[in-house]
Amino acid sequence: MRPIVSDQNSLRNPLNELLGTQAQVRLLRVLANEVEGPLTAPNAAEHAGLTIPGAHKALKRLVQSGFVVRVGGGRKHQYELRHSDKLVRAVAGLFQSEKERYDDLLGAIKDKIEKMIPYARAAWIQDFPNEFGDPIILGILHETKHLTNYVQRLQKQLSQVERDFDLTIELNGYTKADLLILEADKVTPLYGVLPFPDNYSRKMYAMPLTHEEKDQQMLELSRNLAGAIELDTSLVRRAKEHVLRLLKSDQGAATKDIGEWRDILESYSIRRLSQLLNSTSQRANRLRQSNPLLAILNPEERSRLLKDLGENP
Repeated sequence: MRPIVSDQNSLRNPLNELLGTQAQVRLLRVLANEVEGPLTAPNAAEHAGLTIPGAHKALKRLVQSGFVVRVGGGRKHQYELRHSDKLVRAVAGLFQSEKERYDDLLGAIKDKIEKMIPYARAAWIQDFPNEFGDPIILGILHETKHLTNYVQRLQKQLSQVERDFDLTIELNGYTKADLLILEADKVTPLYGVLPFPDNYSRKMYAMPLTHEEKDQQMLELSRNLAGAIELDTSLVRRAKEHVLRLLKSDQGAATKDIGEWRDILESYSIRRLSQLLNSTSQRANRLRQSNPLLAILNPEERSRLLKDLGENP
């Protein structure tokens, strides 16, 4: 049975077409708020978590609607929003509000965790909800003698966050002995330093490395980052936002370097930033230890960045 019983014209109600499918919404979000400049269909598919044929189909409909335009020619077609359109600007603002709401949620959760004493060793988002009504599941690392009481108290503290955002937060408590079952590249860090390595790090840690070898690996990783930001300049914007969030609270001995990264990200061109990431100077070596571009990578981006290093550690 059709849920729609009457047609609506596309001139009066263009959002029906603009936001018609999840694939279109995902692509619009990428073009509006996650990248800077036009994207090819394969790149858009990768960012949006779509198949390439699915992205082509959704982009075709968005181009037909007039809200996305195709630039370039031949096999190098790229796509970008028609920013001159008033409705497109409003939709872009909607995606920005969506992002700010998410950042506010994570900030509220972190604020509760940071005020809890005795302090947790680390905290992370273990699972995001797939559907409305599903809970967010947090992982908490603490000492065995404090863990049960801490989790109970934190659950009470988070009740206000649950009410403010109308969602459910569940907590899983862990001690160091439990961490072998977890993988860092499948969770989202919230607080502290995750004590369990990602898949790439497991390979690194399995090999005895000298100080010079570790520095060389960091340099290679930094050079991979230089290539990544030239392909996707939105990484710089995300790193800048991450640094500004960090500087809202005391970062201890790391505050000076984080402040220096803020100045770099705000003033350097992509070319200058790439040169810094490729540099072997004393300053570049120091800053590599606190590089915010690494912190903002999602699991898929991190996996792509580390693939070559993981194969040749």
